[in-house]
Amino acid sequence: MFRKPSAQLPQGDKALRNHRDALSDLMADAGHHELFEHLYGCLSILVSKSSSLLMFNSIIIAVYAIFVARGPQPLEWIPIGIGMVTVLISCFLLLSVVWVHWSTTTDLYDADEHALTLLRVWLKRTIKYRLAWNLAEVALAFLSVFLVLHFLLLPGPLQFIKMPVFW
Repeated sequence: MFRKPSAQLPQGDKALRNHRDALSDLMADAGHHELFEHLYGCLSILVSKSSSLLMFNSIIIAVYAIFVARGPQPLEWIPIGIGMVTVLISCFLLLSVVWVHWSTTTDLYDADEHALTLLRVWLKRTIKYRLAWNLAEVALAFLSVFLVLHFLLLPGPLQFIKMPVFW
């Protein structure tokens, strides 16, 4: 879950110079330059989308927190619990999507393999983003269920239902 902040980063001036030289050589080839611009652009778009979804998730979490603080009725805990768990999992997935990928110096010396590496990163992060999106949808659906219970059903016709409290 936790990654070492200095993982894959060049250590020291000599390593930085080697990295700069390898990057310069790679970017000198127009074909490689355009390919890598495209791949990094796609990764940047995915990061932007993930950041936006993280902000959306924070709003959903805040709404859940407001109602939790008000002491929901026992039946209301079910959609709240499921919704909170799904939105939190979505957040963890999104945090792994926005992690900064650093191409190693070795990657830069093999442009074809590096392009495949970036495609794998893009594919893996796209899948995580889509899963996070689906989980955010589930959280929103359970928030809707909770709101229906809270404002429409429980104050009126189902008020007589007494659920045992297990917590």
